[in-house]
Amino acid sequence: MILVTGAGGFVGRSVTRHLTLAQQEWLAYNGRIQNPLPLRIALKEVHTVIHLAGSEARGRNRLLRQTDIGGTHYLLEECRRTNVQRLIFLSRIGADPNSVHPLLRAKGEIERAIVASGIPYTIIRSATLFGRNDRFSEIILSMGLWSWPFVWLPGGGRLPMQPLWVEDLARCVVAALDRSDLINRTITVAGDERITYRTLVLTLLHAHGVRRLPLNVPLVLLRPLTTLIFSWWYWPPVTRYFVDRFFVPEVADLDSVVRQFGFHPARIATHTTYLHRPGMRARLFRR
Repeated sequence: MILVTGAGGFVGRSVTRHLTLAQQEWLAYNGRIQNPLPLRIALKEVHTVIHLAGSEARGRNRLLRQTDIGGTHYLLEECRRTNVQRLIFLSRIGADPNSVHPLLRAKGEIERAIVASGIPYTIIRSATLFGRNDRFSEIILSMGLWSWPFVWLPGGGRLPMQPLWVEDLARCVVAALDRSDLINRTITVAGDERITYRTLVLTLLHAHGVRRLPLNVPLVLLRPLTTLIFSWWYWPPVTRYFVDRFFVPEVADLDSVVRQFGFHPARIATHTTYLHRPGMRARLFRR
């Protein structure tokens, strides 16, 4: 049996769909990850945990400490207690317990705790993901729709990126279940095309049939502007973690997926049909 934390989230929905297609038995953990008793009950007869739960979308450092780091410590303790045999954790490119960026620091601390836990693990460091209902490409497009006649390009849009389709990440996660060579390893996956943020933005706008004038925004102004515009939102569409992407490039070997999993990931220009649906302007104001 496989237990999936964060099964109802953006990544979790794709992973559980691929688990079902692969005829894997799985169940979703729906309780609070900081509560040991429900965790202990859910982990009975569980062989493998796929740990996807996190609070990144909320953009609050306090929640990172409580949910992501604290919750993972509770999860590891209960996994040891119930003799879980494998843990697969979704991390981020750039994860480092000494990072100055809160999200990357949190991911790094979690990775360190997992490695020290004694539980056989696979850590998958992923590039930024795109797909239907993401909080990346849809937010970029909706901001472009609202910022007429301009579209913001932090740092001139020169940041290199390798976005990865969420369905391809899910395929990698499920494939890792049967890969003994990935036990106790940290691997990196990313798209096999390296594009600039400017190219990405213009691709997304083009997919929606929208034209905007590029407006360069100096990186020194990015955090103050984001704080001024979005900090008062309960569930901000643009968080400090989104902004941090412009200071730490998420790049990897261009063959990271095909070399490790034997297939080429989708290119973003060919998988943007989800942007054509109505309501993209209102997407900025949704959770």
